[in-house]
Amino acid sequence: MPPGTPYASFALPYPIRVDCFTCTDHLPAPYNTPALYLLTHSHTDHILGLSSKSFAARVVCSPDTKEMLLRHEIFLERAKKDAGEVATKTFAHLRVEGGVLRRDLLRAVPLNTPTEFELSSTETVTITLIDANHCPGAVMFLIEGPRGTVLHTGDVRAEYWLLQSLARNPFLQPYIPDTEEDLRVLIARNNQTASLTKTLNAIYLDTACMLRGTVVPTKENAVKGLVELIALFDKDTYFFINSWTWGYEDVLKGIARAFQCQIHVDRYKHAVYTHISDPFLRTLVTRDATSTRFHACERFERCSFVDVPRFDYKNDLARRSIEGKKVVYVNSVPMGCAQWESYRMDVRRRLVTGKDVDRLLVPLERHSPLPELLNLVSLFRPLRVVPNTLVPALGGLDWTAMNAMFKECMAP
Repeated sequence: MPPGTPYASFALPYPIRVDCFTCTDHLPAPYNTPALYLLTHSHTDHILGLSSKSFAARVVCSPDTKEMLLRHEIFLERAKKDAGEVATKTFAHLRVEGGVLRRDLLRAVPLNTPTEFELSSTETVTITLIDANHCPGAVMFLIEGPRGTVLHTGDVRAEYWLLQSLARNPFLQPYIPDTEEDLRVLIARNNQTASLTKTLNAIYLDTACMLRGTVVPTKENAVKGLVELIALFDKDTYFFINSWTWGYEDVLKGIARAFQCQIHVDRYKHAVYTHISDPFLRTLVTRDATSTRFHACERFERCSFVDVPRFDYKNDLARRSIEGKKVVYVNSVPMGCAQWESYRMDVRRRLVTGKDVDRLLVPLERHSPLPELLNLVSLFRPLRVVPNTLVPALGGLDWTAMNAMFKECMAP
């Protein structure tokens, strides 16, 4: 987990560690030997310790996260392989096929499939993986056991459609409280005191953007606005989409669907995207740089169609790529709804008046800001909310502030 994660990344009260795989020898028993590890997704800040060849514990994750992790290559490994050199994959030791050392430490569990795991000879938990709308393979973990029930969100983007999906998920519905307010219904219950619903003991919440109180555009709105801006450019304009990490696939999909074309990606992205479970993603990527004007190749080694040499601003020529193409760079940035609308109007005005535009911004958020987090917690009304991320420089003030922030969203 990112720096500042409380409880040494354990999903208390269980000896289950989430998204952190570093040494635990310094922790008191039983936490010095985690009974189980969970991995929500494969972003670098969530896999610390997994690269150690001495790591030998079982890890529960989604099938796509397993595939992405086993294909994971750091930049130096990618550069070596692209140059034809032999490069060892960082996480190859997690699955060894054949021979006396054969093992597979990654236990891939399908989404929405409750699965039992033995923590000890006397304790078993049931774990269910649920889509987190963060990046391919990213999940939340519902942990049910004799010590209570915990929902660990990992990194999550709790858009309205995701909340609707969670509310309809049969494995989560027992933990969604009764909100009936119709007096006639309450009277008809005839003082029934038993409840079919249960209360979550805790939600371990993605608080990476908790201190942002801005309402941000939905992914759909962000992509739709970007596509509308792209359509204003000349048809021979090329675009470099800076999808520098996993989680910007909605941009690739939106552009591919709108302009009915594939997106050129580098060898590494292609190897990952064509081996995960998203059929549309597998279809829309290509290694053929000549076949499209939309590119999401390696940002440090862009193909010649979108690689623009250093520009001499003293001449009157417009910036062009090595292949002589006009290139517009697309970058994701944080931006609220009002700012996004203002930005789109400004870009349209500049293009209509003939001004040069060589970059576009898109507010595609992968983490939920405070308004969405409040809606997510309100859906369940747990007993506690625990932050997944704290800002070390704040000295715990952000955790203290959470009590007031989420007070009205908690169980009474």
